[in-house]
Amino acid sequence: MKTFFLPLFLIPLTIFAQRDWSTAEITSSEAGPGVYRLFVDNRVSVLVQTGDDGVLVVDAAYAQTGEKLKAAIEKLSDKPIRYLINTHLHGDHTGENAIIGQGAQIIAHPSVKEYLSKDQVRGETTIPAPPVYASPDITLEGKMTLDFNGESIEILHLPGGHTTGDLLVYFPEAKVIHVGDLLFAGYFPYVDVSNGGNPLVYIKNVAWILENYPDDITFIGGHGPAFSKNQMREHLSALNETIEIVKNAKATGKTAEQMKDSRILKQWESFGAFFITEDIWIDTLYPFL
Repeated sequence: MKTFFLPLFLIPLTIFAQRDWSTAEITSSEAGPGVYRLFVDNRVSVLVQTGDDGVLVVDAAYAQTGEKLKAAIEKLSDKPIRYLINTHLHGDHTGENAIIGQGAQIIAHPSVKEYLSKDQVRGETTIPAPPVYASPDITLEGKMTLDFNGESIEILHLPGGHTTGDLLVYFPEAKVIHVGDLLFAGYFPYVDVSNGGNPLVYIKNVAWILENYPDDITFIGGHGPAFSKNQMREHLSALNETIEIVKNAKATGKTAEQMKDSRILKQWESFGAFFITEDIWIDTLYPFL
Protein backbone atom coordinates (compact mmCIF):
# COMPACT_ATOMS: atom_id res chain seq x y z
CA MET A 1 0.00 0.00 0.00
CA LYS A 2 2.84 2.44 0.72
CA THR A 3 4.21 2.22 -2.82
CA PHE A 4 0.75 3.00 -4.17
CA PHE A 5 -0.04 6.21 -2.30
CA LEU A 6 3.31 8.02 -2.27
CA PRO A 7 3.69 8.37 -6.06
CA LEU A 8 0.10 9.63 -6.41
CA PHE A 9 0.65 12.15 -3.65
CA LEU A 10 3.78 13.51 -5.30
CA ILE A 11 2.43 13.75 -8.85
CA PRO A 12 0.89 17.26 -8.66
CA LEU A 13 3.92 18.65 -6.82
CA THR A 14 6.30 17.24 -9.43
CA ILE A 15 4.32 18.69 -12.33
CA PHE A 16 3.95 22.15 -10.82
CA ALA A 17 7.59 22.33 -9.67
CA GLN A 18 8.69 21.89 -13.28
CA ARG A 19 6.38 24.63 -14.61
CA ASP A 20 7.73 27.86 -16.09
CA TRP A 21 5.30 30.22 -14.38
CA SER A 22 6.44 33.31 -16.28
CA THR A 23 4.42 32.11 -19.28
CA ALA A 24 1.22 31.39 -17.33
CA GLU A 25 -1.86 33.07 -18.80
CA ILE A 26 -5.32 33.70 -17.38
CA THR A 27 -8.40 33.73 -19.62
CA SER A 28 -11.77 35.15 -18.61
CA SER A 29 -15.29 34.14 -19.62
CA GLU A 30 -18.77 34.84 -18.24
CA ALA A 31 -20.23 31.77 -16.54
CA GLY A 32 -23.50 33.50 -15.62
CA PRO A 33 -24.85 36.98 -14.84
CA GLY A 34 -22.25 38.67 -12.64
CA VAL A 35 -20.19 35.49 -12.35
CA TYR A 36 -16.95 34.94 -14.26
CA ARG A 37 -14.64 31.99 -14.76
CA LEU A 38 -10.93 32.74 -14.76
CA PHE A 39 -8.95 29.84 -16.21
CA VAL A 40 -5.47 29.98 -14.73
CA ASP A 41 -2.60 28.56 -16.80
CA ASN A 42 -5.11 26.45 -18.76
CA ARG A 43 -5.37 24.28 -15.65
CA VAL A 44 -7.38 25.69 -12.73
CA SER A 45 -10.82 27.33 -12.68
CA VAL A 46 -11.34 30.30 -10.38
CA LEU A 47 -14.85 31.74 -10.07
CA VAL A 48 -15.40 35.45 -9.46
CA GLN A 49 -18.72 37.07 -8.52
CA THR A 50 -18.96 40.85 -8.81
CA GLY A 51 -21.60 43.33 -7.69
CA ASP A 52 -22.44 46.30 -5.51
CA ASP A 53 -21.36 44.51 -2.33
CA GLY A 54 -17.90 43.78 -3.67
CA VAL A 55 -16.12 40.72 -5.03
CA LEU A 56 -16.37 37.08 -4.03
CA VAL A 57 -13.77 34.59 -5.27
CA VAL A 58 -13.91 30.80 -5.30
CA ASP A 59 -10.40 29.31 -5.08
CA ALA A 60 -7.07 31.11 -5.28
CA ALA A 61 -5.06 28.93 -7.68
CA TYR A 62 -1.29 28.62 -7.36
CA ALA A 63 1.13 30.55 -5.19
CA GLN A 64 3.10 31.35 -8.35
CA THR A 65 0.16 33.03 -10.15
CA GLY A 66 -1.23 35.20 -7.35
CA GLU A 67 -0.32 38.62 -8.72
CA LYS A 68 -1.55 37.70 -12.21
CA LEU A 69 -4.81 36.40 -10.74
CA LYS A 70 -5.29 39.53 -8.66
CA ALA A 71 -4.77 41.68 -11.76
CA ALA A 72 -7.31 39.59 -13.70
CA ILE A 73 -9.87 40.03 -10.91
CA GLU A 74 -9.27 43.79 -10.85
CA LYS A 75 -10.15 43.92 -14.56
CA LEU A 76 -13.61 42.58 -13.65
CA SER A 77 -14.28 44.94 -10.75
CA ASP A 78 -12.66 47.84 -8.94
CA LYS A 79 -14.38 46.84 -5.70
CA PRO A 80 -12.51 44.99 -2.93
CA ILE A 81 -12.53 41.23 -2.49
CA ARG A 82 -14.84 40.57 0.47
CA TYR A 83 -14.89 36.77 0.46
CA LEU A 84 -12.60 33.98 -0.70
CA ILE A 85 -13.96 30.43 -0.60
CA ASN A 86 -11.59 27.46 -0.87
CA THR A 87 -13.25 24.35 -2.30
CA HIS A 88 -10.58 22.17 -0.64
CA LEU A 89 -7.04 22.18 0.71
CA HIS A 90 -4.79 21.56 -2.31
CA GLY A 91 -2.19 24.16 -3.20
CA ASP A 92 -3.59 24.80 -6.68
CA HIS A 93 -6.76 26.06 -4.95
CA THR A 94 -5.32 27.68 -1.80
CA GLY A 95 -1.85 28.64 -3.04
CA GLU A 96 -2.46 32.36 -3.23
CA ASN A 97 -4.80 32.83 -0.29
CA ALA A 98 -2.23 35.27 1.07
CA ILE A 99 -2.72 37.66 -1.87
CA ILE A 100 -6.29 37.01 -3.01
CA GLY A 101 -7.65 36.61 0.52
CA GLN A 102 -5.78 39.44 2.20
CA GLY A 103 -8.36 41.74 3.78
CA ALA A 104 -11.19 39.33 2.90
CA GLN A 105 -13.07 36.72 4.90
CA ILE A 106 -11.75 33.28 3.89
CA ILE A 107 -14.26 30.43 4.08
CA ALA A 108 -13.29 26.74 3.97
CA HIS A 109 -13.61 23.37 5.66
CA PRO A 110 -11.65 22.88 8.92
CA SER A 111 -9.25 20.54 7.09
CA VAL A 112 -8.05 23.52 5.05
CA LYS A 113 -7.29 25.50 8.19
CA GLU A 114 -5.36 22.56 9.63
CA TYR A 115 -3.46 21.96 6.38
CA LEU A 116 -2.42 25.60 6.02
CA SER A 117 -1.28 25.85 9.63
CA LYS A 118 1.85 23.75 9.14
CA ASP A 119 4.71 23.10 6.74
CA GLN A 120 4.02 20.43 4.13
CA VAL A 121 6.76 17.89 3.47
CA ARG A 122 6.67 16.19 0.05
CA GLY A 123 9.58 13.81 -0.32
CA GLU A 124 12.69 16.00 -0.15
CA THR A 125 10.70 19.21 -0.63
CA THR A 126 9.27 21.29 2.23
CA ILE A 127 6.56 23.85 1.49
CA PRO A 128 6.45 26.43 4.32
CA ALA A 129 3.11 27.20 5.92
CA PRO A 130 1.58 30.42 4.56
CA PRO A 131 1.05 33.50 6.73
CA VAL A 132 -1.68 33.26 9.36
CA TYR A 133 -3.89 35.67 7.42
CA ALA A 134 -3.98 33.17 4.51
CA SER A 135 -5.84 30.69 6.71
CA PRO A 136 -9.66 30.47 6.83
CA ASP A 137 -11.53 32.90 9.08
CA ILE A 138 -14.75 30.90 8.83
CA THR A 139 -14.87 27.10 8.75
CA LEU A 140 -17.90 24.99 8.07
CA GLU A 141 -19.09 21.42 8.08
CA GLY A 142 -22.59 21.14 6.70
CA LYS A 143 -24.27 24.02 4.90
CA MET A 144 -23.95 27.80 4.93
CA THR A 145 -25.88 30.50 3.06
CA LEU A 146 -24.13 33.76 2.23
CA ASP A 147 -26.25 36.72 1.10
CA PHE A 148 -24.00 38.76 -1.16
CA ASN A 149 -24.48 40.80 -4.33
CA GLY A 150 -28.18 39.96 -4.44
CA GLU A 151 -27.56 36.20 -4.34
CA SER A 152 -28.20 33.71 -1.57
CA ILE A 153 -25.04 31.74 -2.23
CA GLU A 154 -25.15 28.17 -0.94
CA ILE A 155 -21.96 26.58 0.35
CA LEU A 156 -22.22 22.84 1.03
CA HIS A 157 -19.74 20.37 2.49
CA LEU A 158 -19.82 17.10 0.53
CA PRO A 159 -17.05 14.99 2.08
CA GLY A 160 -14.96 12.00 1.21
CA GLY A 161 -14.76 12.13 -2.59
CA HIS A 162 -11.74 14.16 -3.66
CA THR A 163 -10.76 15.05 -0.07
CA THR A 164 -12.45 15.07 3.30
CA GLY A 165 -13.16 18.79 3.01
CA ASP A 166 -14.77 19.24 -0.42
CA LEU A 167 -17.11 22.25 -0.68
CA LEU A 168 -19.67 23.11 -3.37
CA VAL A 169 -20.46 26.77 -4.05
CA TYR A 170 -23.83 27.36 -5.75
CA PHE A 171 -25.09 30.64 -7.22
CA PRO A 172 -28.82 29.95 -7.80
CA GLU A 173 -29.66 33.26 -9.53
CA ALA A 174 -26.68 33.07 -11.87
CA LYS A 175 -27.30 29.32 -12.37
CA VAL A 176 -23.67 28.42 -11.76
CA ILE A 177 -22.08 25.94 -9.37
CA HIS A 178 -18.38 25.47 -8.61
CA VAL A 179 -17.85 21.85 -7.56
CA GLY A 180 -14.09 22.05 -7.03
CA ASP A 181 -12.19 18.90 -7.91
CA LEU A 182 -15.34 16.80 -7.98
CA LEU A 183 -15.10 17.61 -11.67
CA PHE A 184 -12.00 17.09 -13.77
CA ALA A 185 -13.92 17.90 -16.93
CA GLY A 186 -13.02 15.34 -19.58
CA TYR A 187 -10.28 13.71 -17.50
CA PHE A 188 -9.71 10.96 -14.99
CA PRO A 189 -9.98 12.56 -11.55
CA TYR A 190 -7.27 12.81 -8.95
CA VAL A 191 -8.52 11.28 -5.69
CA ASP A 192 -6.42 12.26 -2.68
CA VAL A 193 -6.72 9.15 -0.53
CA SER A 194 -4.14 10.50 1.92
CA ASN A 195 -6.49 13.42 2.68
CA GLY A 196 -9.71 11.45 3.01
CA GLY A 197 -10.62 10.85 -0.62
CA ASN A 198 -12.18 7.67 -1.97
CA PRO A 199 -12.87 7.03 -5.68
CA LEU A 200 -16.15 5.24 -5.01
CA VAL A 201 -17.39 8.02 -2.74
CA TYR A 202 -16.21 10.46 -5.42
CA ILE A 203 -18.54 8.82 -7.95
CA LYS A 204 -21.37 8.70 -5.41
CA ASN A 205 -20.97 12.41 -4.65
CA VAL A 206 -20.97 13.39 -8.32
CA ALA A 207 -24.19 11.39 -8.77
CA TRP A 208 -25.66 13.21 -5.76
CA ILE A 209 -24.80 16.57 -7.31
CA LEU A 210 -26.54 15.60 -10.55
CA GLU A 211 -29.66 14.57 -8.63
CA ASN A 212 -29.88 17.66 -6.44
CA TYR A 213 -29.17 20.64 -8.68
CA PRO A 214 -31.25 22.03 -11.59
CA ASP A 215 -30.85 20.96 -15.20
CA ASP A 216 -30.08 24.42 -16.54
CA ILE A 217 -27.01 25.30 -14.48
CA THR A 218 -23.39 25.53 -15.53
CA PHE A 219 -20.91 23.27 -13.75
CA ILE A 220 -17.47 24.67 -13.05
CA GLY A 221 -14.91 22.08 -12.00
CA GLY A 222 -11.48 22.62 -10.59
CA HIS A 223 -9.93 21.58 -13.90
CA GLY A 224 -11.06 21.47 -17.51
CA PRO A 225 -13.83 23.37 -19.34
CA ALA A 226 -17.23 24.37 -17.99
CA PHE A 227 -19.82 21.61 -18.37
CA SER A 228 -23.56 21.47 -18.86
CA LYS A 229 -25.53 18.97 -16.83
CA ASN A 230 -25.73 16.61 -19.80
CA GLN A 231 -21.95 16.75 -20.20
CA MET A 232 -21.58 16.09 -16.48
CA ARG A 233 -23.85 13.03 -16.80
CA GLU A 234 -21.89 11.70 -19.77
CA HIS A 235 -18.63 12.17 -17.90
CA LEU A 236 -19.96 10.31 -14.86
CA SER A 237 -21.23 7.51 -17.10
CA ALA A 238 -17.78 7.12 -18.66
CA LEU A 239 -16.10 6.98 -15.25
CA ASN A 240 -18.62 4.38 -14.09
CA GLU A 241 -17.79 2.28 -17.15
CA THR A 242 -14.09 2.35 -16.31
CA ILE A 243 -14.83 1.33 -12.73
CA GLU A 244 -16.90 -1.65 -13.87
CA ILE A 245 -14.13 -2.78 -16.22
CA VAL A 246 -11.49 -2.65 -13.48
CA LYS A 247 -13.87 -4.28 -10.98
CA ASN A 248 -14.69 -7.15 -13.34
CA ALA A 249 -11.03 -7.67 -14.25
CA LYS A 250 -10.09 -7.84 -10.58
CA ALA A 251 -12.87 -10.37 -9.96
CA THR A 252 -11.25 -12.67 -12.53
CA GLY A 253 -7.97 -12.51 -10.61
CA LYS A 254 -6.11 -9.95 -12.68
CA THR A 255 -3.61 -7.73 -10.89
CA ALA A 256 -3.39 -3.99 -11.45
CA GLU A 257 -0.13 -4.52 -13.36
CA GLN A 258 -1.78 -7.02 -15.69
CA MET A 259 -4.61 -4.58 -16.34
CA LYS A 260 -2.15 -1.82 -17.17
CA ASP A 261 -0.07 -4.09 -19.40
CA SER A 262 -3.17 -5.07 -21.40
CA ARG A 263 -4.47 -1.47 -21.42
CA ILE A 264 -7.99 -2.36 -20.42
CA LEU A 265 -8.90 1.36 -20.33
CA LYS A 266 -7.43 2.20 -23.74
CA GLN A 267 -10.84 3.43 -24.92
CA TRP A 268 -10.50 6.34 -22.48
CA GLU A 269 -6.93 7.27 -23.36
CA SER A 270 -7.94 10.92 -23.84
CA PHE A 271 -9.05 11.05 -20.19
CA GLY A 272 -5.39 10.74 -19.22
CA ALA A 273 -4.32 13.95 -20.96
CA PHE A 274 -4.18 16.03 -17.76
CA PHE A 275 -2.07 14.11 -15.24
CA ILE A 276 -4.07 11.08 -14.06
CA THR A 277 -3.29 8.53 -16.76
CA GLU A 278 -5.03 5.22 -17.46
CA ASP A 279 -2.45 3.46 -15.29
CA ILE A 280 -2.79 5.86 -12.38
CA TRP A 281 -6.59 5.59 -12.50
CA ILE A 282 -6.32 1.79 -12.33
CA ASP A 283 -3.98 2.10 -9.35
CA THR A 284 -6.41 4.50 -7.70
CA LEU A 285 -9.39 2.20 -8.13
CA TYR A 286 -7.84 -1.21 -7.51
CA PRO A 287 -7.62 -1.18 -3.66
CA PHE A 288 -11.27 -0.08 -3.37
CA LEU A 289 -12.84 -2.75 -5.59
